[in-house]
Amino acid sequence: MTAELKTNIEIEIPRRAIAVTAHPDDTEFGCSGTVARWVKAGCEIHYVVLTSGDKGTEDPHADLEELRLTREAEQVAAAEYLGVAGCTFLRLNDGELVNSLELRGLIAREIRRFQPEVIFTWDPLTRNYRMHPDHRVCGQATLEAAFPAAMMPHSYPEQLKEGLKVHRTKKLLLFGSDIPDCSIDISDWMDLKLGSMKLHASQFNYDEKFEERMRKRASDATQDLPFKYAESFKLVEL
Repeated sequence: MTAELKTNIEIEIPRRAIAVTAHPDDTEFGCSGTVARWVKAGCEIHYVVLTSGDKGTEDPHADLEELRLTREAEQVAAAEYLGVAGCTFLRLNDGELVNSLELRGLIAREIRRFQPEVIFTWDPLTRNYRMHPDHRVCGQATLEAAFPAAMMPHSYPEQLKEGLKVHRTKKLLLFGSDIPDCSIDISDWMDLKLGSMKLHASQFNYDEKFEERMRKRASDATQDLPFKYAESFKLVEL
């Protein structure tokens, strides 16, 4: 099983993968077309969501606990729609992620628990200055958890005493990158990507203009390769 890349390298669709994101709906924008494609091919995928997005509103009177429950439910519904195996919510403070040894350890624990061959996450190194700080921290901490923390027996050894095992992830696919070097064909899965987005009703109004923007973004991501829609990533091989 392979997926086409801009670099003309073929990436094998793995048996297991995880997506580590900062908020509910990050996966839908970043990699849900690829997730849908890989799930259909037999890949087991889990989502690890660092926060519950409970500050994701401009309403100063919003009930944040109610918003947390809503956003987690939306993420679970979107994951189930795509066939994702499950969602883990770490429920850290939305908008307050800090790249710390503690956060690195929390992510390393999930890597050791799920033993993924591929990890999807944010590219922390962007040059457009408009990145949510949680996205930046999520990407950087995940990279550092994958290499070297999760693979080294003397990093977070208490996790190994609990029965977890060290794990070497083969690849990371970083979305949101302004220097992507691979594009994965999602032409046959674009409608599933859009359908998963619709399930995040608390965050945006899904209308004709929104769909047009999303289709254009996916069209632009093809990088002139011979398919209609794509998702682009920075490929990191470990």
